[in-house]
Amino acid sequence: MGQGRQYRIGSFNVNRLSRSTATRLRAQNIADIIRHEQMDLVALQEVLDEDALHPVCSCLGTGWESVWLNSRPKKGMKDVDHDPGGEGYAFLWDRRRFRKVQSGLLDGNMENFEPCIYTRYKVNRQEGFEELIRDPVYGRFTPQGLGGGNFELRLICTHIRYNGLDEESDRFFWKMRQNEFDVLTRSLYPMLADMVYGIQMPAYTILLGDYNMNLKRLWTKKPYIDTPDDGIRLDDKRIVTVQDQLTTLKRPKKADEETRGYKHNYDHFSYDKNKLSCLHPFVSRVDVVGSSYYSAFYDNYDLYREEISNHIPIVMTITPG
Repeated sequence: MGQGRQYRIGSFNVNRLSRSTATRLRAQNIADIIRHEQMDLVALQEVLDEDALHPVCSCLGTGWESVWLNSRPKKGMKDVDHDPGGEGYAFLWDRRRFRKVQSGLLDGNMENFEPCIYTRYKVNRQEGFEELIRDPVYGRFTPQGLGGGNFELRLICTHIRYNGLDEESDRFFWKMRQNEFDVLTRSLYPMLADMVYGIQMPAYTILLGDYNMNLKRLWTKKPYIDTPDDGIRLDDKRIVTVQDQLTTLKRPKKADEETRGYKHNYDHFSYDKNKLSCLHPFVSRVDVVGSSYYSAFYDNYDLYREEISNHIPIVMTITPG
């Protein structure tokens, strides 16, 4: 299964990246982070139009492929903090490391499974659950080339609802965010993890993105994920949510000594700990403003916000075998 090889999966909220905000400098900065952190496959949130991806891919080089999809808010469920057109998601991947999963057709040809906005999930209304305001994007990828490993990654990229700063002090809105997290982890995740396609190779499912909720810790006073510390137990699954380092940046001049320029840990990975144990997942944030490598942004939170995003990326390293 490609024992010994490592793969790095990134998640990055790029803060309303659009054709008008994707300047050459911003695109180059995003590409530099992806390359330096050796990400092989990246899920992006807040890519508002497809044209915004072109300069990023251009800076990454010819070995990269991308796909953009738009998840429109449900009727009567407008998310006022974002464009009424919806939420743009994207996948970027290094073609030398990953490709889209293929399956055979009756005529003997092969067909790619194309990433899509996933809408075919069930909501248990008897338990008080509601639909997601924006459906997630779903993609299936497998390592490329000989020795790359005979397995697939099923990625579910999400951006849980966020209507404004006032929500941070209103538990009604916390409950709405918790509802979306529960739908994603208790309904959609197990369904896609157990989905049987026409190919026979191990599949590992990962939910990732901007949850707009912190992991619950003693110091957490803002919206947090209410889930057992040992994960959500569903039949043979134990779904854990990880990455508790701060990943969002405060507004300019709001920094303090305790957290420097950081504010929340909103960016996470969720996965079945039982199933992914053989991949030895290791998750961390990419502390761009705390790394001397990124000298332009070192200890300069305001500049990073201005030229890149109000989030820093997170990354999962997997080592099969």
